[in-house]
Amino acid sequence: MGPSTPFCLVNIGLPKYLTVRMSHAPTGLPFARTDVLADGTALVTVGGTWKLGQPLPAIVIKGDRAKVVAEGLTDFDSSLPAWLYAHFKNIRQLDISTLPARLQSLVQMAEKASSDHAPSDHAGLLETFGNWGVESGGSWARAFEHIGHTALGFLKMLVGRAKVNWGDFTLQLQTAGVDALPIVALLGFLTGLIMAYVGLIQLRQVGATVYVANLVSLAMTREMGALMTGVIACGRTSTAYASQLGSMNVSQETDALRALGINPIEYLALPRILAVTLMVPLLGVFATFVGIFGGMIVACAGDLSIEQYLTQAIRAISFKSFLVGFIKSIAFGFIAAWAGCYRGSVAKRSALGVGEAATSAAVLGITFIVIFDAIFAVIFNLFDL
Repeated sequence: MGPSTPFCLVNIGLPKYLTVRMSHAPTGLPFARTDVLADGTALVTVGGTWKLGQPLPAIVIKGDRAKVVAEGLTDFDSSLPAWLYAHFKNIRQLDISTLPARLQSLVQMAEKASSDHAPSDHAGLLETFGNWGVESGGSWARAFEHIGHTALGFLKMLVGRAKVNWGDFTLQLQTAGVDALPIVALLGFLTGLIMAYVGLIQLRQVGATVYVANLVSLAMTREMGALMTGVIACGRTSTAYASQLGSMNVSQETDALRALGINPIEYLALPRILAVTLMVPLLGVFATFVGIFGGMIVACAGDLSIEQYLTQAIRAISFKSFLVGFIKSIAFGFIAAWAGCYRGSVAKRSALGVGEAATSAAVLGITFIVIFDAIFAVIFNLFDL
């Protein structure tokens, strides 16, 4: 190209039409879509033309707070307020302030009419008992299902096929074991001290105060060490696990694990249950010796010497008694950890549901511990242990 050659600009124009595919429903049909705001509120957008006889959209609301807004809402009849009431009647905090005034009034009228015609809360005795039976049956079914998944997870863990969060296992060992030493020591010492006081009052009447060491050491070894440690685990660890797993349900972390192909019971529950099952027996042994020491303080302040107390305590404790207490501690630790993981996994996805899960985990764990303690007493008596 020489210097005298003219330089031409070629104008390459843009397309005259640009086609954009939208995800909204066709104009004229009712539609609804859901989003989640930064504070966790569910944002529901409704639009289109809502008429009776048309197929209405189906949505799923998660959480206890929702806000409804209108976008492209052309016309509506009673089908829209009825749809809104059906989907949001159980939402605790519902914001419809941005909807048209006529639609707001219709929704409020539907709520008032429903409350005026609501059935009486005073159900009969037979109906109440039937409702309790149905709810209890569903709860027991979920509990046995969780137990089955837990047992299957342990079997898979033994063969190396379970996806367990071992990084969390060491943290749970410290939380359930080392961090619980102060409260276990305090309650164990006071338990032995109280039993020694009660024993001295009765044994002094027959001149057998030397046997208060037998009473304290045998009771702490066979019964109180394991039982007290199990109850402490329910109060500390079980409620903590229920709150942790319940919060994960609320934040949909467990749903994310399932989407990745990871079983939440294997990944979250197994390391916690294993850690508590290993730590509670050790805490039970620690509580036993601390309780015997607490009884010695009371006994030696009264009629016994340290040598007499220790001699009688060593004679009273046998390997059979120690084994009974150790077996109970293992079972009580498993019960406490399982109760927290189970109640946390079935917790409702709200702050109220997490609180209820923590409370019910402690109640469930302590109840099962007392029941199994009675079962163990009968079994050990039958086998002369």
